[in-house]
Amino acid sequence: MAKRGRRPLPTQLKIAKGTLRKDRQRPDEPQAPRGLPEMPERIKVDDVAKEKWLELSVVLLDMGVLTTSDGEALATLCELHSAEQACLRELREVGPTIHTDLGGVKPNPAGSLYRSIAALKTSMLSEFGLTPSSRTKVGSTQQKQPKDDLEAFFSQHG
Repeated sequence: MAKRGRRPLPTQLKIAKGTLRKDRQRPDEPQAPRGLPEMPERIKVDDVAKEKWLELSVVLLDMGVLTTSDGEALATLCELHSAEQACLRELREVGPTIHTDLGGVKPNPAGSLYRSIAALKTSMLSEFGLTPSSRTKVGSTQQKQPKDDLEAFFSQHG
């Protein structure tokens, strides 16, 4: 049976967004250590997925959002990227339509498959904060640097 309502946000995300209420804080919430998870074997055999894993792991580590328990989610994202690229190659090589055995023309199935995979990939990207809109939901802990001396003056005396 599916759970109702919104998915609960992790405490660290609530802190970053500034929405943490002390009366709703879960002291028993598990914390995964930050770091690079081990690359699953299924990613190692897929060159496109492996390349994406190496690219995204650096970005996610720099963002401070990758933990050692995120391996399966990151692997799924990389597999979706690989499948998406395969559909794009098919569409570029064959085209948006294919000819049937009876002489008719029908849409290339790679088109609808691509759209489905792209939607799933976008959903996974947002889980990691890799879309512009998902990044706006998380505040930064870095202090904003003034653009010039005048802005610095007014920020200290305003």
